[in-house]
Amino acid sequence: MSMPVKQITMPPILYLPCFDYQVHRQRPQQLLTQLSLLGFNVIYCNVTQDPERPFVILNDHLAVCQDVSALNKEQPYIMWLTHGPYAEELHKYNIRMVVSDLADVCEEEFAPFAVWEQRKLDAADLVLCSSDIIYEGARPKHPEVLLLRNAADAEHFVQTTDKAAFPLLPYEQEARNLCRNTAPVIGFWGAVASWLDYDLIRYLAKERPQYQFVFIGQISCRGPELLGPLPNVHWLGNRDYEALPAFARQLDAAIVPFQVRKVTEAANPVKLYEYLAAGLPIISTDLPEVAAFIEVGVRIGRSPAQFLRHMDEALVSDRTPEKIQLRQAVARQESWTARARLAADHMIRLWLKKAKPAD
Repeated sequence: MSMPVKQITMPPILYLPCFDYQVHRQRPQQLLTQLSLLGFNVIYCNVTQDPERPFVILNDHLAVCQDVSALNKEQPYIMWLTHGPYAEELHKYNIRMVVSDLADVCEEEFAPFAVWEQRKLDAADLVLCSSDIIYEGARPKHPEVLLLRNAADAEHFVQTTDKAAFPLLPYEQEARNLCRNTAPVIGFWGAVASWLDYDLIRYLAKERPQYQFVFIGQISCRGPELLGPLPNVHWLGNRDYEALPAFARQLDAAIVPFQVRKVTEAANPVKLYEYLAAGLPIISTDLPEVAAFIEVGVRIGRSPAQFLRHMDEALVSDRTPEKIQLRQAVARQESWTARARLAADHMIRLWLKKAKPAD
């Protein structure tokens, strides 16, 4: 059990600009929000700057900084380091502890960041790793490495299935219109990036023209454009995190159609946990971190034909109340709150060790 932070004195956690807090509610935002709820003071810096409102207070321990020049660089900080180039900025701040969070391997699309990987390890007091492959790579290089997988805000997504308590969700009418409100609807949310398997998506859409395929997320590559127009494939672009339960309610199944290669084999998709929390049947390509959930009904398609067959079977067999409840129960165990408590335990232990006078 974590020692309450208020019983000890630790500097605020500082996260320098990488993603705006509200735009991508991903691993950094989720972990830092939960750490703030545990009593850590957190300053989360946005990429989008607004000097007229340098700090926006989100709770008693969490502030979003919208003007980096307003930061007091003399005060002590715990640096939460995800973006490699910031390893070169540490000397500009009064840093008392560094937590380096490794969420991706520096291969393929992320190869340009490899130059900073060792610097992140060298600077760190604690190294967090989002997947087993990343953990095994970092463990021989640092004495304090923690496997801390991604998770879900289960309570946020439980709204999807609780129609008695939430008969009409925020954004639901928009979601109904955009998803065409036809069954079956196969959905995806997350980055529409170069590691999606667009050949697989084309195959599924052409083999099942009666299905609607809905993709929610910022488009960061030419994949959808090169795929060409398909009447049953809909690229909806980015949507607020708050809207995801309404979109999830329109779906009959969710997919993780990633190519299988170095970047994705080391990935631990946040969407996997969010799909579970929404109670959705899940079909994925053969990714190690996803395959670990086969026992709770996640289906793995090792070929396009097998993926298609699993998708058809999931629509028939995986939407029972019992299976929905099982998936949501798993998601509650895989929560950001639990992940943050584990990280907090290690941070407090290392802080007390640093503060202990030498014998």
